[in-house]
Amino acid sequence: MNLKPFLNLKLSLSLCAKPCLKTISAVGLGLLISTQAMAETALQTYVNQLKTFTAEFEQVQPDESRFAMNEARGYFKLQRPGQLVWVYQKPEYQKIVVDGINLWVQDDDLEQITVRPINDIKADIPLSWLLYDEPIESRFDIIESGNGNGMKWFNLTPKQATYFQSIEIGLKDGKMKEVWMYQSADNITKVKFVDIKENQPISPSEFLVTIPVNFDLVGQPE
Repeated sequence: MNLKPFLNLKLSLSLCAKPCLKTISAVGLGLLISTQAMAETALQTYVNQLKTFTAEFEQVQPDESRFAMNEARGYFKLQRPGQLVWVYQKPEYQKIVVDGINLWVQDDDLEQITVRPINDIKADIPLSWLLYDEPIESRFDIIESGNGNGMKWFNLTPKQATYFQSIEIGLKDGKMKEVWMYQSADNITKVKFVDIKENQPISPSEFLVTIPVNFDLVGQPE
């Protein structure tokens, strides 16, 4: 390992003395604040112009028990503020709906629908930063984390504890292309969106939940 750059930096800092160190600290802090503010503005600008979002998705998630990756496919529809439908079509059908008041999960294998008031779990919804009108920085620290795979990436870290540690959003050509959710350093759920349509009308019926015959309802809606 070549230590010369590190040693030169250490020597330069030792010669600066306190006034120089204060200047360096102030400049570094200023750059950090400036970069964070730019990231907040860029991501918030994208969200502000978004009224609806529809896409098909591909999702991969590690399966530690089998040392393999779970893969799933489906479609996603969102209408801001407060409504979304997320449907897994493969390998097994499952439907998640946020209707603005409640979160519904339909599991056909169990012949069951689970419902919870959205206010009870709002912070734990990974796409809550996109779903609601409140400023993103009110609940997340935002950092622009650079470019990769042809996308500009933003990292969101919750200011309050949730079941996920952070989220990364990849934007390309002014559209959200990928979302990565970190539950730990080695447990990352990666979602890639294709066939994206933004700001196109979505029927209100998409966000209505009908309980199929013989399905159990678990929970109490508001």
